[in-house]
Amino acid sequence: MVSSEKIKNDYLKLLQLIEKEAANETTIQAYLNYLNNYKDRFINEDNIKHGQELREFLKGANRFSDEFSFSNQNISQIRTLINSIYESLNNS
Repeated sequence: MVSSEKIKNDYLKLLQLIEKEAANETTIQAYLNYLNNYKDRFINEDNIKHGQELREFLKGANRFSDEFSFSNQNISQIRTLINSIYESLNNS
């Protein structure tokens, strides 16, 4: 079973990366705001209980991210974190 702590930590890392991206490209702020809408759900210790809802949110977040241009430095890590969180929720 995947720990809710891993989901929390990965989500916080994702937010940190997006915050760095938004500092350099103001249009990315819209994506950061979108991710922050569910921050409390992802970092809550009961996040696994909301797995289906959070998986659906991540699907939308993944599609929405396609509308933004992230730096080459962070894009692969952003994608990896989104996929990791999704997989963790699937394995919970």
